Amino acid sequence: MIKAIGLFFCVVFCMSGNILAQSGLERQHQYLKDILDINLPQRFKENTRRVNLKDSTWQEWLTRTKELPPDFSKMVSSPMLPDPLIQYKNGKEVEIKTKEEWEEKRKWIKKEYKYWISGQFPPAPKTVKAEILSERTEGETLIQLIRLKFGPQDKAVMNIELMIPKTKGVLPVYMTQWTHRGWAQLAVRRGYIACVYAAADSKDDTEAYQALYPDYDFSMLMRRAWGASRVVDYLLTRKEVNRNQIAVSGHSRNGKQSLWAAAFDERIAAAISNSSSTGGDAPWRFSDPQYVSETLDYVTALNGHWFHPRLRFFSGREDKLPVDQNLLGALIAPRGLLYHYSIVERGLNPWSNEQNYYSVKKVYDFLNAPNNIGVLTRMGEHAVAARDVEKTIDFLDIQFKRSSLTWNNQLYYTYSYADWQKQHPAYQKEAMSVSPVKLKVSYSDTVTFSKDRKKIIANLKWILGNEPTGVKASNVGVADPSRRDWIDKTIGRPEVNGAKEIYLGPYTAMGDHVAGILYCPADKSGKISTEKGKIPVVIYLHQYAHSTGYAKGYGKNGGQANKLLFQEMVKKGFAVLSIDMFGFGTRIDEATNFYTRFPQWSKMGKMINDVKGCIDALESLDYIDHNGIYLLGNTIGGSVALMTTAVDRRVAGLAVVAAFSPWRTSNKQYESLKNYSHLHGFIPRLGFFTDKQEQVPIDFAEIIAAVAPKPLMIIAPDLDRYADIPAVKKNIQSASVIYSLYNKRDNLIAKYPHEINRLTEGMSVEIAGFYESLYRKSK
Repeated sequence: MIKAIGLFFCVVFCMSGNILAQSGLERQHQYLKDILDINLPQRFKENTRRVNLKDSTWQEWLTRTKELPPDFSKMVSSPMLPDPLIQYKNGKEVEIKTKEEWEEKRKWIKKEYKYWISGQFPPAPKTVKAEILSERTEGETLIQLIRLKFGPQDKAVMNIELMIPKTKGVLPVYMTQWTHRGWAQLAVRRGYIACVYAAADSKDDTEAYQALYPDYDFSMLMRRAWGASRVVDYLLTRKEVNRNQIAVSGHSRNGKQSLWAAAFDERIAAAISNSSSTGGDAPWRFSDPQYVSETLDYVTALNGHWFHPRLRFFSGREDKLPVDQNLLGALIAPRGLLYHYSIVERGLNPWSNEQNYYSVKKVYDFLNAPNNIGVLTRMGEHAVAARDVEKTIDFLDIQFKRSSLTWNNQLYYTYSYADWQKQHPAYQKEAMSVSPVKLKVSYSDTVTFSKDRKKIIANLKWILGNEPTGVKASNVGVADPSRRDWIDKTIGRPEVNGAKEIYLGPYTAMGDHVAGILYCPADKSGKISTEKGKIPVVIYLHQYAHSTGYAKGYGKNGGQANKLLFQEMVKKGFAVLSIDMFGFGTRIDEATNFYTRFPQWSKMGKMINDVKGCIDALESLDYIDHNGIYLLGNTIGGSVALMTTAVDRRVAGLAVVAAFSPWRTSNKQYESLKNYSHLHGFIPRLGFFTDKQEQVPIDFAEIIAAVAPKPLMIIAPDLDRYADIPAVKKNIQSASVIYSLYNKRDNLIAKYPHEINRLTEGMSVEIAGFYESLYRKSK
């Protein structure tokens, strides 16, 4: 079906041609072909519904409407979150300074959100009729089952259950979906009127709305959110209700609809979104393969009916999406808003969620309501326990002035480049004294280059900061798996066929007390296979996977990517050593106060030091070939692998995927410098050069040159939206001169597959073959 649609829409172009040279219509056809190649096919589950009234699938919608993607080349690229307090006027960014200007921006956000993400929804009905179906009393709580009727010929219905504690006055309302009645029970105990409404998978009255309102294309989540507003219509007629204290809460997909409802209905005084992830409290921009959360194409492939079909156009081009979830959250300001999630849930990325919070909070601060927004983080699985719900009701009590408690946010990614810069005024002057190293067009020999290599390493060490003195681990060895970190058990680890898992840590950990798993090729009895002698090993360094570390990965097979990758290595006779990099997975807490503890160092320096500690550990194991230690890095892990190999010559070779975009060509579309200095704080010292990029002490061309002549495979997908591919090619070409100096030009392999920034199954096979070939040659 997908191929047929592709043929239907596509014109013939050269895939590697300059897309900007094409006409607008040609570009749109090419974009569609890319999207059809990239997107996961729509998957059907028992509860999967039609994407809209007329189309069962996204592919059917494409065929019927003949819609094309927008001309992305003419859209603003925002790799960072779009600033809610910026407007575009006449092509220029204009800061919002008045409430009137903010109201203008709010209207724009709603319009764009409805067009691209939620679909258009009908105006509120003129009347909502109520029929009490049953009524009973439990203790001093009145329980009513009520059917609301509205819309064309009153055919639209919404069933609700009201639980009203006995009162002489008015009470706040706690609204939630049919699935979460247990939450409502807790709210009743706390003196709330609980309202459970039928807009959930367990009972959904809103499914019928698409047929009753055929002129509107609102998606399932928007239908449910619009249905919640009809409940508010009715609640405002009840004398027991405090009309200024109506809150809505929901979990997962219901957490999404709760946000959407509050964003578009200002009568809702507070919203609590629990673990709502992509399309809820997680921005689309930070929900792509490198962040290893539920990606745009994954969510829409499994649940195409949740969102408008146009949203799928932005898979792989999330930076072009005009609106993001931070702007949706900003619509709720200054009313109460609580984001609640576990930082180790497998389906989200806590760093992404926290960036969303910081952006939304800017609007709350602007509206002088900084305390009306909060974050509640927990450790654990996706499901929400009573202890968590009670805390969310605490938040409501504070918002509704029913409690004297003070809300405290527990945040994990509090790094601020501006704060770091203030603490290091001397580094600014020092930065300007560092002489940048740039590769020459030609060197006469390796001796001549070696002088520049020393400068490259010196400059690399300068940007990484001053590493504090330390000592090596002395007792690395096998640990009892039952003693593994409980977080490690929660996020899960790949179960690799044909491998023996060797757990290293906690009492016999590597480096600075770093735990990991060594997946070794196993014989038929399940023991480490050493039939062919000592075992070569690949150290795997993962993506920006904050919640899961190396547990998942992301490819066309979704969360099984790393399992398949590791299996390919093991099949080729390699062991795979995997650790959660610093600040990821089991090590989130460890990194939170890093710059308070180590003000002169850098997180990137720490990550590199951890890899060196892994190499030390492997060298202490007698069944490992100490001359056969390789690195494999994906996205940020690729950057770590490159820099580690530049400074540690024990690495026998490496492969990296979507690993970098040059710093000296950083711009608003490819914010590579600020990604390291401002956004993630991996290398703060790079921040001194954001306005003078040419003065960056080194770039990736120099880092790759310093790796030479070590065997290196670079896979740079040509649709990686984070990478300036022409600049990547120039950097690699510059470094290839150095490989030629060593008569090892073939040791530098560069590939540019027509893909986005993910490590696919095909790449896994190719990389495993690369290591196998290297190891054979070394023998």
